[in-house]
This record gives sequence, C-alpha cells and structure tokens, in this order.
Amino acid sequence: MTALHGTMAADPHGAGYALLAVAVTVGVHLAFGRRTILSVGIGTAVYVVLLNAL
Repeated sequence: MTALHGTMAADPHGAGYALLAVAVTVGVHLAFGRRTILSVGIGTAVYVVLLNAL
C-alpha cells in the first residue's frame, strides 16, 4: 500500500496504471489457484509495461 500511495502522489497518470496492475494481480491470483509469485510477477510486469509504453 505504501508503494501504491507513493506512486499516486508522484505521478497522477501512474495512478491509473497502478490500479490496473492491482486489478490484474488480483485477477491472476484468483484465476490461477492463488499462486502468489505468479500473480505478483504478472501484475508487476503489467505495471512496468504500462509505465514504459505509455
């Protein structure tokens, strides 16, 4: 939560990306049998791609 709050305060455009990455993380976590490493990894990758591509 602290990292998410810091991201939202630093970059207003990054807030939407962070929320989308959180949603992807939760979706992957629930869809693939609650595999934490997988869901956090994919959520992080989505966030990094969004920040670098847009």
